[in-house]
Amino acid sequence: MVKVDLNLLNIFVIKVKKNSIQYEGNTVGDIITQFLKEHKNLLDDSILSKNKKKLNPLMVILLNGRNITYMKNYKTKLKEGDKLYISFPISGG
Repeated sequence: MVKVDLNLLNIFVIKVKKNSIQYEGNTVGDIITQFLKEHKNLLDDSILSKNKKKLNPLMVILLNGRNITYMKNYKTKLKEGDKLYISFPISGG
């Protein structure tokens, strides 16, 4: 298992009251699962999936600046020192 920083952005910072949390795991899914175990009760329904066991698929998860959707999603392997970011999707002009 490797140590990675999970960096929280926008609504996640407001709800959890932290900017970053360090976790250990082998995949992105390991880290997100730990985060949800600890903080699910602080998150709105719009952030969680319908069964409240995962993040809503609209949430943006970046690994070292790359969207995990274009990698192996939750099965993406982690390396020591990787940085994960989770964000509520925001757009505007």
